[in-house]
Amino acid sequence: MQLILVRHGRTQANAQARFPLTSDVPLDGVGREQVTRTGQLLAASDFRPEVIHSSDAARALQTAAALRDVIDPDLSITPRPELRELDWGELRGRSISPGAAGDTSYARWQQDPMSRLPGGESLIDVATRVDGMLRLLADDGRPAIVVSHAVTLTVLTARIHGWDLLETWRTHRAHLPPGQFRRLELTAPPVPARSLPRRT
Repeated sequence: MQLILVRHGRTQANAQARFPLTSDVPLDGVGREQVTRTGQLLAASDFRPEVIHSSDAARALQTAAALRDVIDPDLSITPRPELRELDWGELRGRSISPGAAGDTSYARWQQDPMSRLPGGESLIDVATRVDGMLRLLADDGRPAIVVSHAVTLTVLTARIHGWDLLETWRTHRAHLPPGQFRRLELTAPPVPARSLPRRT
């Protein structure tokens, strides 16, 4: 089945290079423009989605609604907690940049993203959520748009392709900028996330 993965449009937190403080962060003006352009590209393509699955965060649902309005006003949007962004725990609201102006915790976690952030999640936690979502999509079988977040979409892309999760994370080969999309084919659900290799 065909999937379009879309990262939500830009937010003020993205523009400031900060981890979002809450799930209620809305799109900013640039983000709204990004999503409108993506919707126009998808509407002009040969892809015909039958449903939109979206993270239940405000910025993702806002993105999903904007895409629906451009592509097909009759498309249903289903909020999915499984598609939430990685829980940043104690990093919420902090700067992504390390050093005096930011926080070194993120840089430390980058060295071992399979471990849980303090008060948050690991990549394995996200993979477990994503795998449940992929099984749901495979069972449903309809071509779909999936609206989510940077880390979650990286994990989802790696799981669909069968790529090593840690290598995918470190090479950034699955990264999507805000408002951008990727088209993929889902042929079968992945093996359980617990079998993912952990490298040091």
